Amino acid sequence: MAIEKMTLVNIKGPLDRLDDAILGCSDTGCFHPEDITHGGGDSTKFHELDYQNPYLKLLTRMKNVAASADIPLQYRPVKSVAADKETMKSFVIGFQEEIGALLDTRRELQENITQHENALTHLKHLASVDLNLDQIFSCKYVKVRFGRLPRDSEAKLAYYSNKMFLFFKFDTDDTYTWSAYFTTNEYAGEVDDIFAALFFERVRVPDYVHGTPSMAIDRLSAEYTSEKRKLAEVTEQIQALVAQRRDTLLDYYSQAQFLCSTFDLRRYVGVSGETFYMLGFIPKSREADFSGKLGSIPGISLDLLPEDTDKRFRPPTKLKNLKSVEPFEMFVKMYGLPSHNDIDPTPYIAIVYTLLFGIMFGDLGQGLLVSLLGFVLYRWKGMELGRIMERIGISSAAFGVLYGSVFGFEHALDGFWRMLGFAEKPIEVMSPSTINTLLLSTVGLGAVIIAVSILINIILGIRQRDWERAFFSQNGVAGLVFYMTVLAGVAGMMGGFSVLTPPVICIGIVLPILVIFFKEPLDKLTHGAHNFAPEGGVGGFIAENFFELFEVVLSFVANTMSFLRVGGFILSHAGMMAVVFTISNMVSAGASPIVIVLGNLFVMCLEGLIVGIQVLRLQFYEMFSRFFDGEGEPFEPIAVNLTSDAH
Repeated sequence: MAIEKMTLVNIKGPLDRLDDAILGCSDTGCFHPEDITHGGGDSTKFHELDYQNPYLKLLTRMKNVAASADIPLQYRPVKSVAADKETMKSFVIGFQEEIGALLDTRRELQENITQHENALTHLKHLASVDLNLDQIFSCKYVKVRFGRLPRDSEAKLAYYSNKMFLFFKFDTDDTYTWSAYFTTNEYAGEVDDIFAALFFERVRVPDYVHGTPSMAIDRLSAEYTSEKRKLAEVTEQIQALVAQRRDTLLDYYSQAQFLCSTFDLRRYVGVSGETFYMLGFIPKSREADFSGKLGSIPGISLDLLPEDTDKRFRPPTKLKNLKSVEPFEMFVKMYGLPSHNDIDPTPYIAIVYTLLFGIMFGDLGQGLLVSLLGFVLYRWKGMELGRIMERIGISSAAFGVLYGSVFGFEHALDGFWRMLGFAEKPIEVMSPSTINTLLLSTVGLGAVIIAVSILINIILGIRQRDWERAFFSQNGVAGLVFYMTVLAGVAGMMGGFSVLTPPVICIGIVLPILVIFFKEPLDKLTHGAHNFAPEGGVGGFIAENFFELFEVVLSFVANTMSFLRVGGFILSHAGMMAVVFTISNMVSAGASPIVIVLGNLFVMCLEGLIVGIQVLRLQFYEMFSRFFDGEGEPFEPIAVNLTSDAH
């Protein structure tokens, strides 16, 4: 439950082994690179590889040829980069030309075959016509239309017997009459409209059909058979070529994809002469694995150094938590990662968030449903929020047992508590005698959370040797003493006794306020400075620090009272369910269960969302603002994204 320790790694090797080194770093999945060429200091002796990625066009060619050859591209893990770019390019261009020529031939044959099939279908219905089609279509003053007319429309032709056309039918089937009509140029438009209204479907006879229909059928059948045979031969040639080139294409594609995806990583590489240099961080626990992987590459040498060896680079932050609290890292990352030498607040936020949510949303039935929904969302949709819902749902169910609430039924667990020897359930939320106790208890819980947050800040200040942060600030020892003294005084007044004696006031209130007021000069004193004069003058110093001190006092009050909302939501939850049951009593007996079910769902969705946001707000503003800077650099190891293009 901490921030993982890092090791600084220096990698050096011949330039022709750079791809193998990047491949090794990628395979380990634990190398966080730093830009060695822009880090200052010794970085000036290196120059970066500044040419453009040469593999993008090659990959585009590979994808195009694979699509035309119907080869699904699938990335295969690269063990080593065996082929150079020119070899791969030459292969792809040759394959593209060969497959392209065969595909063009196949496409032409398929078009011809389709055209022949359509023509044969039409001509077979005209087989009974013993006329030369060339002579019919060469008529200058007569228009002829071949096609098919629905059999239901044939009888309607009698209504147009006075129109200028002649109708002939050649063949019939169950639905259509295959026919033709003749008319003159003058009346062609009118007659075409008549037959269109009768749903006549015109069939155009292809220009390459000559002679009688019977003669044309014989000639087209012979051509059709010949081109079908040619199509089968071309298809076999395509299949043979694809089978011959598939494996090589996939191998080259995998290598080109790896080289393309890793090319941007070259911005982290420094070059001096014919030698490349890389620098980065790895988790200390992975030293053996990383050394074994990179050390096995000929010509590569690496040095493993303490994480703070090179002051130019800050170690990145990699959170390392138990599975039980790991989901809450999502909330920490929303605010920002802790610096490498900070404290990981994930366990703290996990405990507080789970506790506060359960207190504010206490209901056995609803809590178990929230947990079940979280289980489904994580297992089915992979949502990280689902893992958090599993945990806070259990917390809600546990507090629901204390409140005796099951889906809003406030006395459903009375028998359970009597069985355990209690006269009644421990907490009656809506009882007037309980409300004040609940509200004061939540304020007290908030005070404890704030005090713990200040303690964490003190520990961080001591660890970082930041004495102003640890001792003199409002979130340091001075602030903690002031806060605890005021809380003790308020608690004493409520209990009927006073602890704020003059010595206590002087030591616990006045002295901490003075320390906070003069924190900057005190910090200079601890660092051995001889000039304590404020930069903006004494007057400006007093005015600025007076208002800042006033804001500090108000923030302690406001932050503490913010936790009243925890008690408020306890009452709000019980009140909303009381409204649901009031409405259920107003409707009929059949509608009452529906109202209760819908009311529970409404309260779960609305209040569950609001409570989740409010708890997060308390943590961000009342807790994190006291000790957490969130300025850490995320640990981002070299990762080559190869799946997105492998399709």
